[in-house]
Amino acid sequence: MVKKILIFSLGIVIGAASLAGFQLRKVAAEPVAASGQLEQSLNQLAKAIGDAGVFVREHTWFGSEKEQAEAYRHIVRALINSLESRALAEPDFPLFVSLNHFNKLGMDNSDQRYRIALFDGDGEYRVWGTRGSTRRLDFAVYGLDSMAPMVDTLSTDDLEISEDGSFELWIGGEPREGNWLRAQPGLQRLLVRQIHSDWATELPGDVHIDRIDSGRPNYPLFSAKIMADRLTAATNFFSEEVRLWPELSRTRIAGLVPANTLLAPRDTGSEGGLAGRLMSGGHYDIEDDEALILTSWPSSAKYQGIQLGHHWWESLDYANRQTSLTADQAHLSSDGAYHFVISRTDPGVPNWLDTEGFSRGVILMRYDGLDVAGIPDEHHPTATLVKLSELKASLPSDEPVVSKQERIDDLAMRRRHVQRRENF
Repeated sequence: MVKKILIFSLGIVIGAASLAGFQLRKVAAEPVAASGQLEQSLNQLAKAIGDAGVFVREHTWFGSEKEQAEAYRHIVRALINSLESRALAEPDFPLFVSLNHFNKLGMDNSDQRYRIALFDGDGEYRVWGTRGSTRRLDFAVYGLDSMAPMVDTLSTDDLEISEDGSFELWIGGEPREGNWLRAQPGLQRLLVRQIHSDWATELPGDVHIDRIDSGRPNYPLFSAKIMADRLTAATNFFSEEVRLWPELSRTRIAGLVPANTLLAPRDTGSEGGLAGRLMSGGHYDIEDDEALILTSWPSSAKYQGIQLGHHWWESLDYANRQTSLTADQAHLSSDGAYHFVISRTDPGVPNWLDTEGFSRGVILMRYDGLDVAGIPDEHHPTATLVKLSELKASLPSDEPVVSKQERIDDLAMRRRHVQRRENF
């Protein structure tokens, strides 16, 4: 029997930074104090890794073998990010690091190329590069913590670009005309989102950053104390990150929203999310013989996408599997709607979303650059749980069938795009 799932319009926000305004229950790790001693700092990091193993093994998401394997990959990814952003970064001489297929965290968008730079907000910076052919190019300054609210943002619609496709923008210092972002004192994060919709054609541009103010210090001589303090900072950040994301999924998704349910689209810009973005989402829990049909409609958004993730709050494999789709990639059915089908086996429909074998996981939908304030109620996404045997009857009668070779070709295109996107 078909089970129709109603939309729950709850007052919560989905995404990483967009949850900053809400009380999130953390499973906190006691911060370690800086000792300035190399051996002690390294031992503290080693202990934090062991403690992270205890945390994931005792967590509700440590269920199936796949979830257990992802738990340990989640630890490794959190460690990579923490070492890059805290142990190796030099904020006075910043360089961009990537959040990509290897080190993804925080329910990363499958369609985005992320570049992140840690910088000292007391200085002034020039960011420069080329626009590329991505659908969107958005810049945002945040505080140091992953849940810190947004300080300032510059969206694609406001970015001034030269005729040759190059751009410059400035961060900090006195306000100036054109491409300028405000900064606050202390350590800050610059997050650059390059968003792809047509994976077959769109490629990112380049982005670079330099500190330019006269007060910039000399490049510091490296020392044992500097390295020890950075290891301590990495240890504390790692301990936070490894706990934050699965707890976010537990308390702000699974704990509040029934399984196989979607939230009404919500503007995340006022609460720390990307300005001008609407988001909807939920979580699925399906049996081998079931499918969840997600129905959404075209909108005025410049970019519209859907993706799956697991409950450790990371995207599923988007390079080698069809776990996400954009409006450019998705099939628009004869009834004027997109019908996405979540199931563990391929049902041969164009908009299948591969669960990668997970029986439970996360759903996120994004709408960027809308021409209007929101999405009409009648076009809010819906979810319907059906038996696989009833799937064909639940879709438009003329829904096309995807052949095995067509699926192989689509997957080859996805892999090629991610290789080119990240220069892998």
